[in-house]
Amino acid sequence: MRRPPFARIALGLGLMTLACASSPKPSADATQKAMSSAAARMEGGWTLVEFQPAQPLEPMLQNLLNAQLNQLTVTFHAGTMSVQGVGVDAERAFNVTTAANDEFSATLTDPTNVVYQVNAIFDGPDVDFTSVTDPWRGRGKLRRAR
Repeated sequence: MRRPPFARIALGLGLMTLACASSPKPSADATQKAMSSAAARMEGGWTLVEFQPAQPLEPMLQNLLNAQLNQLTVTFHAGTMSVQGVGVDAERAFNVTTAANDEFSATLTDPTNVVYQVNAIFDGPDVDFTSVTDPWRGRGKLRRAR
């Protein structure tokens, strides 16, 4: 028995729709696991090896940045980020807000409750990050401390 042409077209469109359908969103449990995994991977010590500001810095801030490269250490532990470098000693709350595969987003909250947003991706021994909040908007790289 032969199907009418419109039935074949409808069947074809239905199959195409199924083939092109987006994959289901990860469950809340899978999302939470990915966020916990990203936070666990960040645990420990890192060194700032690169940073390129989104806009040119004034000379004093550029000199401060230059002094930090390969000197500034960042330690993540239990939801806290500690930073120590040349003339720099700070602590921030660290919270992974989204994660999937090797990518994640996080917030850093300073003692005055100012929140900074960072997007990052794990790349071997490095974490490439983009800071999207002033005054340190730009791209950089942290390397796992040895």
